[in-house]
Amino acid sequence: MVEINPKTKQLIDKHTKSLTEEFHEGNATDLLKIIEDEELNLHIDDYEDHFDGMLIWDQPQFHIHLNETKGNLPTTKKGRFTLAHELGHYFIEPHRQGLKRGLISPHPSTLSLVHSERIEKEADKFAASILMPRKRLRDFTGGREFSLEIIEQVSDEFQVSLTSAVIRFAEIGTHEILAVFSSENKVNWFCRSDDFPYLKFKFEVGGKLPPTTVAGEFYRKPDSKYTGVEPVDIEDWFYLREGAPEYQMYEQCFYSDLYGFTISLIWFK
Repeated sequence: MVEINPKTKQLIDKHTKSLTEEFHEGNATDLLKIIEDEELNLHIDDYEDHFDGMLIWDQPQFHIHLNETKGNLPTTKKGRFTLAHELGHYFIEPHRQGLKRGLISPHPSTLSLVHSERIEKEADKFAASILMPRKRLRDFTGGREFSLEIIEQVSDEFQVSLTSAVIRFAEIGTHEILAVFSSENKVNWFCRSDDFPYLKFKFEVGGKLPPTTVAGEFYRKPDSKYTGVEPVDIEDWFYLREGAPEYQMYEQCFYSDLYGFTISLIWFK
């Protein structure tokens, strides 16, 4: 798995912090104001199915291209992440200088849960940080019991997709969680908070979901579509070990009928 250099993470956090303090309306970061302030050229057009966004250096200016055919408008949650991702390529100095000097070829960006290229992962980190600043998100979500409702509120308040909100909350949120992304009864990917208890999973990426989990039961019995907060046994998801948490564990699922995936949120009280 490609990891981001800690120094690069610090630089991204520092840069996005200054931008979000200056350019925001309520909790939502004003990306168009940033583009205007930097005098960047924004092009929104039909690029068929080729990409979501692209940053191009055409001397003497940078141009950001958004593919509206794939839902990438500055006013949509998906489009805002794509736009923030391309701004990442612009503001992260090695990316920008690489494009200007021809060391990095302009390449189309496509939204994905997992990127294998370091520069794409760095741009995703920039996008999440500029759209959901640490302090603003923690102030918004703190002091409340966790549930999917908080993630949905983050999605609306910060104008980001539910998936982006889940991943960012797992990284910096006010409650430790594990999020498992699945489709057709197979685990596609997962993310976890650093302080979520370290337990051995009963699943692996590419493998089937544990059958007794809320999500696993849904795929086995499509009429078992539970959307509420469900108390579950720790052994539904994990192998029990000495020292494992003794307090109640919960699972709540979000089902996307449009895209055919499920997000399982798991947390302890």
